[in-house]
Amino acid sequence: MSTQKIGLIQTAATGDLDRNLEHTLAMAKQAIAEGARILCLQELYRTPYFPQYDGRDAAPCAETIPGASTDAFSALAREHGVVIVVPLYERTESGDYYNTAVVIDADGRLLPPYRKVHIPFDPLFYEKSYFQPGDRYRVYDTRYARIAVLICYDQWFPEAARAVALQGADIIFYPTALGRITGAEPPEGDWREAWETVQRGHAIANSVHVAAVNRVGDEGGIRFFGSSFVADAFGNVLARASSTDEEVLVVEVDLSMNESVREGWGFFRNRRPETYRTLVRRLPPGKTPAASGYRMPAEWEAHDAIWLSWPHDRVTFPDLAAVEAIYIDMIAALRRSETVNLLVTDEAMRTRVTAMLEEEGVGTGGVVFHIVDYADVWFRDYGPTFVVNRRSGELAMVNWTFNAWGEKYQELMADTRIPLAMNADMALPVFTPGIVMEGGAIDVNGCGTVITTEACLLNPNRNPHLSREDIEGYLEAYLGADHVIWLKQGIAGDDTDGHIDDIARFVDERTVLCAVEENEDDENYAVLQENLAILRSSTDQDGNPLRVIPLPMPGAVGGEDRLPASYANFYIGNTVVLVPVFGHPNDEAALTRIRQAFPDREVVGIDCTAMVEGFGAIHCVSQQQPLPPREG
Repeated sequence: MSTQKIGLIQTAATGDLDRNLEHTLAMAKQAIAEGARILCLQELYRTPYFPQYDGRDAAPCAETIPGASTDAFSALAREHGVVIVVPLYERTESGDYYNTAVVIDADGRLLPPYRKVHIPFDPLFYEKSYFQPGDRYRVYDTRYARIAVLICYDQWFPEAARAVALQGADIIFYPTALGRITGAEPPEGDWREAWETVQRGHAIANSVHVAAVNRVGDEGGIRFFGSSFVADAFGNVLARASSTDEEVLVVEVDLSMNESVREGWGFFRNRRPETYRTLVRRLPPGKTPAASGYRMPAEWEAHDAIWLSWPHDRVTFPDLAAVEAIYIDMIAALRRSETVNLLVTDEAMRTRVTAMLEEEGVGTGGVVFHIVDYADVWFRDYGPTFVVNRRSGELAMVNWTFNAWGEKYQELMADTRIPLAMNADMALPVFTPGIVMEGGAIDVNGCGTVITTEACLLNPNRNPHLSREDIEGYLEAYLGADHVIWLKQGIAGDDTDGHIDDIARFVDERTVLCAVEENEDDENYAVLQENLAILRSSTDQDGNPLRVIPLPMPGAVGGEDRLPASYANFYIGNTVVLVPVFGHPNDEAALTRIRQAFPDREVVGIDCTAMVEGFGAIHCVSQQQPLPPREG
């Protein structure tokens, strides 16, 4: 039968729990006498709204299931053949506490309880101090209708209403405890009007009936505004209770309207779930770059500077002199392209490096020295990620946590302090995600797409508490990239667990150079073929297919102890591209391929055989600082 009468019981609670039970029971009997077949009580019907006080002992207000409330209303339901929703403060056998609604079917059976999912913690609504959150939504097949219950704060989350509507709910009940703070006028507007409006919106968007039942009366600092109401499947208010008085509101509803509205407007038929991935990502806490209008620019966009750290550790680089020569070549190629910010450990190192640059005819023009205590040179990974505000052009930095690639090198972990040491002079806005991330693990096209690897970002030695979806949420929130392409494994010998900057690199918004091993017997062959296949089937953030250009590999470098040598570890400067080469026949083929990708830049090959002994090359030791767009 599609036509049913529902009854909402709106009361003023006192401090006497037994009196509240008996009084509500009497009002429920009145609703039954008026023909109601589905009854719903208000949130925490038996108790005052104690969560307006933080840190009180509310245990005396809690009850078990079964318990006094469910016993009384189960008997009433069985006697009269009615369905009753009983919201209460639940104490479980394990000692956990929940804000719960018990649905009792018309034969008196207790159905599985719904536990409030969304828990607020705001002035006069300190619910997190008292309630554990529930972890699921429920839809109940009762004798008279298929119903769902969502509790108070749940009403502000459209996802909850959509979830139960998709599960087939005919009507959503919202038991509530909401009022106005005494003596305060909220600047955002009238809470009662917003409360009703959002629930009417749920009714319209989901083509379901909605019934909201609130309490009345003054309790502490809150004046509860009642106004319990029932809306049909197009949001029309069928009846509304008093804003000040107790009331039994009995309303007849025609649930067949749900289907006619849903079919007529196509709200479910025309859904596009494949576009809703963002809805199920856990948003990182705090104010994030993306929410503040920032994005990470692509590497080929204009730079203000490059950041490097001068090499000094002979454990990392057995042939330190050869690596210093590589740095001189890099600085010589870069200093007319962009400012070179160079970290040195002390004044003595600065004097020595200055002399070396002058001796080689490079000089220090365009080089800015910064004396900082650092352990090693891997600036891409321990340095900040720079982001730029889309509207103002303001530069900011993301200060990730660096844990030396899964705590592999304890002596390097202190380099996580470098971004804040830099910012003592730069004074930029800083966003601190509080998660482990390295710059070499990500590559962006500046338009909303980021490439990374599962082997690195999903490795339990980084952020074991975060899921794949959580990581995607952080990438979106801190890079402004809402589309993630996940490749699989990294190359052999890579102690970073698979950094993307040895595998695949964006060279424009839709074009990726992808490392490919041609020798089928090489251990990198299958891994890189798999990554190539993924990229070829991937799109950018707008659904456009990527142009994927194979980039050869330099074969096995390092003898028995394979080193992570890759031509993909290039750095894109303003006017030059620095490419690591390794004295391999493929060097020239790789340089040619990269020149084709960057016809407007000089492509410079630098022999990095000595540098890759430290398990990295040019991109690993560098970090670009974007040039904010100039006004006008």
